[in-house]
Amino acid sequence: MVSELGVRVKGIYATALTELLVESGIPVVDASPQLKARFGDSVSSRGVALVTVKDKEDRRGVVVIGKKDLAQRVLEVLKTALALSPIVVMPGELYATYVCRALGGTLVELPGGQVGYFEEGAKEGELVVAHVVSFREGRPVLRRGAAVVGVYARLVEGGAHGVSEHVRGPQRATLLSLAESFGLKGWGVRWRSSARWADPSVLSEELRSLGDLAVRVRERVRELNRPEKVTEGEILALVPFALDDKRRLDGIRARRVPTLPYHHLAKACGEKYSALVDALERFPDRRSEAELADKVLELLESEIAGGRLRVVHETPIGKSIELRGEATVVGRKPLVIELRRRISGGGVYDGLGVAKEEGDTAVSLIALGSYILPHAYFSADGVLKGLYVNVNTPIEPCPPDAVWYVDAFVDVVWSAKDGVRIVDLDELRNSKAFSEQAVYKLEVIAHKVAEMLKHEENNARNDPLSFMKKMALGINFFTAPQTRALRFASLAPPERSL
Repeated sequence: MVSELGVRVKGIYATALTELLVESGIPVVDASPQLKARFGDSVSSRGVALVTVKDKEDRRGVVVIGKKDLAQRVLEVLKTALALSPIVVMPGELYATYVCRALGGTLVELPGGQVGYFEEGAKEGELVVAHVVSFREGRPVLRRGAAVVGVYARLVEGGAHGVSEHVRGPQRATLLSLAESFGLKGWGVRWRSSARWADPSVLSEELRSLGDLAVRVRERVRELNRPEKVTEGEILALVPFALDDKRRLDGIRARRVPTLPYHHLAKACGEKYSALVDALERFPDRRSEAELADKVLELLESEIAGGRLRVVHETPIGKSIELRGEATVVGRKPLVIELRRRISGGGVYDGLGVAKEEGDTAVSLIALGSYILPHAYFSADGVLKGLYVNVNTPIEPCPPDAVWYVDAFVDVVWSAKDGVRIVDLDELRNSKAFSEQAVYKLEVIAHKVAEMLKHEENNARNDPLSFMKKMALGINFFTAPQTRALRFASLAPPERSL
């Protein structure tokens, strides 16, 4: 019997994402009892997952991992339905085998001049055979030895036999015994969770096939004298969900089960809020959606008060940078926070070209839901040195002491010397992470900010904090008129330069 092949969906977004996949005709397999109850025969509780979609560690989006062609179909569904959320496909393929050239230290060159990290040191110029095991700072991390990937198992040169943690009981011992019986000298078998559904004859046939491929891989690498990919691996993509798209997922989930506004935002904020949302959804009242939305946001904002605050700035390549400072709440509904940081001397401010000096202060104006995060830089004696306005996905609360967003590359800056400028616009336009729709919207926002700065330059110079608050609230997910204007108005394409 041949098992159905498809996608496994796990985590806090599972119901909404399953709805999208089922609508798109993509089989959902290995479904949880909860998903099976909600979707019936539209999903399978068994089957073989060629792709897995699961929560990111911070639960503010998902990881998509698996076979290239099916993973790309899944990513296309997400890109179409959730247009503002970036899709970050890691360079290189997980478990793919490469012949690499050592560049010295722990760096190696992959095909096409791509650079990766090698877990061991290697002599500069040496050709090494390695496979990708993870990614760091947007680069692949490789381990010595080849790997070959199947549906039910992976063979790893020099590795030990092992079994997925999702396979339990006597079946683990049976699988390990099967691996030993094949005598694949020099190769370790790693059984995947899909092996639990397969007939032993199917597993044996795959091991024979992978063993034959391993022999051919060894022969192939001996022939190569330059960096080249030798075996196929799996796609790994990160999809951090923008607040707009979390709200869209709320509506999609509501087709199957009662769902509060900001359900997924609350779930991403931790177990305390997750449990409360679950309880409220089990006992719905007669309040309007707007009232319920206000209540959920009020709850999420309530623990974020004065004191130390972290701003989690996630880049579109999956790297997170944290800004920390002293916070003062200056407004509610939406929550508005003034964050102050001391600046160490040395270097210049990005985009401004103005020197950083000891005693400088940075003041940031954080409005939850805003598509921008403005920063003002002051000298030790209080003179404004410049304004830097970050464009981003709407800022989200991470109670009790943080906020989060995804950077959108482009920024708007002002200084007395150079006036108003949009910087890194080409980086946004050339980005493969954001959809065309998102690029257009974010570019419109950057031009809107630049226009506001130009028209109110005196206000920005004389009372920067009041101006920054006005600007942040003017381009805000939670302020309905402005949000509608940015999302739905028939906007002329922005000029290509200011």
